[in-house]
Amino acid sequence: MNDKRQQRGSKKRRVARDAAGTEYQLTGKLGEGGQGVVCTTDRENILIKLFTDKDPDRRRRWVNRLNWVLNQELDGLHIARPIALIERPPGYVMELMDGLEPLQTGLERSLAALIDGDGLAGYLATGGLRRRLALLRELAATLAGLHARGLAYGDLSPNNVFVSQSIEHCQIWLIDCDNLCATERLGNGHLHTPGFGAPEVVRGERGVNSLTDAWSFAVLAFELLTHGHPLKGEAVLDAEPEEEERALRGELPWVHHPEDTSNQACDGLPLELVATPRLRALFEDCFNAGRDDPLARPSLAEWADALEAAWALMLDCTAPDCGSSFYWNDDRRCPFCDEVTTDGLLLMHGWESDETADERFLETGDCVALAADTPLVLHLAPAGTRGYRDAPRVCELWLENGELHMEPAQHAELTLVRCSDGQVYAFTQKKSLKSHQRRGLSLALTLCHTDAPQLRPFWRFTW
Repeated sequence: MNDKRQQRGSKKRRVARDAAGTEYQLTGKLGEGGQGVVCTTDRENILIKLFTDKDPDRRRRWVNRLNWVLNQELDGLHIARPIALIERPPGYVMELMDGLEPLQTGLERSLAALIDGDGLAGYLATGGLRRRLALLRELAATLAGLHARGLAYGDLSPNNVFVSQSIEHCQIWLIDCDNLCATERLGNGHLHTPGFGAPEVVRGERGVNSLTDAWSFAVLAFELLTHGHPLKGEAVLDAEPEEEERALRGELPWVHHPEDTSNQACDGLPLELVATPRLRALFEDCFNAGRDDPLARPSLAEWADALEAAWALMLDCTAPDCGSSFYWNDDRRCPFCDEVTTDGLLLMHGWESDETADERFLETGDCVALAADTPLVLHLAPAGTRGYRDAPRVCELWLENGELHMEPAQHAELTLVRCSDGQVYAFTQKKSLKSHQRRGLSLALTLCHTDAPQLRPFWRFTW
């Protein structure tokens, strides 16, 4: 009899019912944290988070915050927001598209391969550097959009960032939106995921806010790119647990401190291989000055811009047994295998007109790399900004058999200028520069679109 009662009780616990009476069969545990557990259900693309803390005051505060979240404007952001409330135990129903997995899953798979001596096999199997930049770019843009609405996420970690299972795609979604807050939140014991909390949160001095989000994002980005932790270096390796606690409280220098090498990096990939100078400067600002002064941390908008600019410099190694992606460099050398690409590459420098300046044309500092068999789309905005891909599409470029092909988009016009003598050629149909025309000519490709005729950025390159 007792066995039958236990079976009935167990079955009852596996069913959740929302406020409208809809029942959801809980089919498995997807993740678990300090506040609760996220479960899969028998309904396609539907998850449920249940609050597991038994403290009545904390339950009440959590439910109140959840009701507040339901009234926030989150449209357009990749955040799995509540669509219905669960009363007992308290929780909520959320919808999450199919084909996603926690970012932590890919991180563990990649790190395991590195530890097992398989080198970069796991890194490449989870998308390599190119995909990591794309995922971080999407995550930074989502968090920047959240901060622009006066909200903070609160507990960012690889467990609550969901990404496409297929490495061909770069979708990201944030779950656990019950962490959201409008101003600094002090409740729930300074809730954070170990290793990702800002030092002031770990020390229990402050609650979560947009500045602690900025810290957590930087930690996540550093781990995803390098497989190391920005605060866990030689001083922490093989030391007593108290040393790691000191590091996470912000009492030790970060692993790439420019002067203090007492805690220098001792594992993971070299930062200079996986981060541009612009990205490395953001890490330095966050983990050095930003360790003690939260206001010194780069914003998520700055991260989104820098990641967009970094992604534009990506090239794929042509060595058949490498498969890595890497940043453009003057030697055209893949740093992972030393393969040199001698042809089929083009680097374009961004310029824009400035009628208010003494010099009419200013170099933006943005560059895009074009490789053979990899089409490049140019938009009507600087490449190093997060609004680049939202700007009107102007043209597509590609290299094939030593020829450069340029095809304007609808409602767009391109102008090719020979810099040596100012000769101009405007066109609205596909145009190609033949391989036999390669004479080291300096050319400028000006972009124009009917949606914004006043904007005429141009890209300069040598053919």
